[in-house]
Amino acid sequence: MPKINIAIDGPAGSGKTTIGKILAERINYHFIDSGLFYRYFAKNCWDNNLNYKEKEKVVEFCFQQTQDIIQDPTSFFQLLEKQRITLNQPEIGKLASHFATILELREMIYQIVRKIVISKGFVVGGRDITFKVLPKAEVKVFLTADLVIRAQRRYQQLKITSEGKIKLAEVEAELIERDQRDRNNILAAEKSSLRVDTSNFSLAESVEKIYNLYLKKINN
Repeated sequence: MPKINIAIDGPAGSGKTTIGKILAERINYHFIDSGLFYRYFAKNCWDNNLNYKEKEKVVEFCFQQTQDIIQDPTSFFQLLEKQRITLNQPEIGKLASHFATILELREMIYQIVRKIVISKGFVVGGRDITFKVLPKAEVKVFLTADLVIRAQRRYQQLKITSEGKIKLAEVEAELIERDQRDRNNILAAEKSSLRVDTSNFSLAESVEKIYNLYLKKINN
């Protein structure tokens, strides 16, 4: 059976990572959470006393790491998994959103993903995936849900890693801010993909929806 690539985009809290991971396990594909890439680079820069405003230094620092990752992506994936809990902390997410404004860093991450998925058999979740990073992915999905539902889902995730310090109202406010900041990219991703609203879907139903798109594509 031929392998393809599946790209999953959508606003924060839409379920890209959770649904993407379950789908990848079900069809025996590799899952890539591109959001962790941004968090990894942001944390690494910060730990090395690099501020996101020091653009040239950040780009130079990240470039060599990018080359090493492309040479040995498996080790990088293993490192991300070890650091996943730390990287998913709210403060790291906010830090990553600042570093992500550096276009050169974004392009480096795009290149990493493109190099890795050449062999096919990947489910890739993250922002800009469907229209900037992998516009030729065989299946492109734009996941979304009502703001209140996305906030509740995100809140439940963060409660596990934030030791009860996070509040639902704070999560909702952050999602509103991110939606406004990413509005143009969200619109572009939605136009380039099949829209799947999971507001009234269970997790299993959401996965099944994309799984059926996958089956339809490989059986054509």
